[in-house]
Amino acid sequence: MMKKMRFLAPLLLAAAVSAQGGTVTLSFNQHATQNLFQTSESVAERISSFSLAFDQDISAFSLMANVGYSAFHQTSGLDSFAADLGFDYLVPSGSKSAFYFAAGGAGAFYSQDYAGFSTLGASLIGAFKTYVTPSSILKLQWQGNYASYADRLFDYVSQVALLSIDKYFPTRTTLKADAEYGYKYFLHPFMADTGVMTSPKTAGSAVMASGGGFGGGSGWGGRQYQGSYGFIPRAGSGGQGIGHASVSALVAQGLGDVVGLSASALRQWIVSGENPFLSIEEFYLVSNPSSDSFSWDGYQLTGRITLNLPGSVELKAGYTHSDKTYPGVDSMGLDGLPLGLVRNDTRDLIEARLEKSFRRLTVFVAYSHIANDSSDPLFVWRSGYVMGGFQWSLPAARKGGGS
Repeated sequence: MMKKMRFLAPLLLAAAVSAQGGTVTLSFNQHATQNLFQTSESVAERISSFSLAFDQDISAFSLMANVGYSAFHQTSGLDSFAADLGFDYLVPSGSKSAFYFAAGGAGAFYSQDYAGFSTLGASLIGAFKTYVTPSSILKLQWQGNYASYADRLFDYVSQVALLSIDKYFPTRTTLKADAEYGYKYFLHPFMADTGVMTSPKTAGSAVMASGGGFGGGSGWGGRQYQGSYGFIPRAGSGGQGIGHASVSALVAQGLGDVVGLSASALRQWIVSGENPFLSIEEFYLVSNPSSDSFSWDGYQLTGRITLNLPGSVELKAGYTHSDKTYPGVDSMGLDGLPLGLVRNDTRDLIEARLEKSFRRLTVFVAYSHIANDSSDPLFVWRSGYVMGGFQWSLPAARKGGGS
């Protein structure tokens, strides 16, 4: 850990010293999990995450930069460094409307056996927001993304179009409705057809035979990453797209200055294509390009309560139930053979967060518990997650020593 700190500290210090104006935010989070790989084969882990963010407003422009480092105490191959840089621009259009534009680039770099997840990417956002009435807002937004991975099987381009409307009432009630369409295209997700059966017991050798893959891990099902071993691609060539459409609704109610309640529902459909990977996994705190909002068909229900307590203390608690089917993804038996079922997961999430705010410092502790059931027995699991940390925001030093 001390070696990792010696690597991180000079980078954070250089970024803070070079900042002129704006705001610098330093964050530290300590995580503890009973199930890092989120499978029936539980692996306990502790993760320390550091980040330094800087933002600067220049007229209608805002500049943003962030660097971070996550250190895994046992699974060192998942240690990662991340950085992103971007800007946004607000253009008023009359007294009730505005256009918004943003662009940015980001990179995440993993060490050792998980280097295949290392990525460089870029994003563009364009949005238009207007007051339809004094108490309702209409928003149109488009976002495009491109990502290039060390393991090129995951390379993709994507775009999402969103339409939303918010309605506010004097009773402190808020209604929100969203409609979304998204399309993600994996540029070259297929391994060459080697004639080798793509089961978990053979996928690793098939990937290496086709010239793909990075690292030298040993296991499918949440041990270590070896190329696409555990993210089994189909045999074939070319690209593969998957499109989804979704609708969601939220109702929020404030009860005085202390209590806030909200309930939301989301329904999503896969409207074209399917996941190009026969099997997918998800890790705690590690973004998996084969399992995200583009990969599932189903619904999600969420309820939350927020309590604003004396002394700038805030308590949040919530419950989420989801039922998700993954078109194109097979359920596997523990022997590694397909069960002839499309993978379906149901999940119950309970979470709570206690936060205390000072003038420039916020400290918090949080706990969540997940119960996941699946048609794939490897992904039937229960686990708790604990997190604590702080966020410290302060104005950056200005030239000339001004206060």
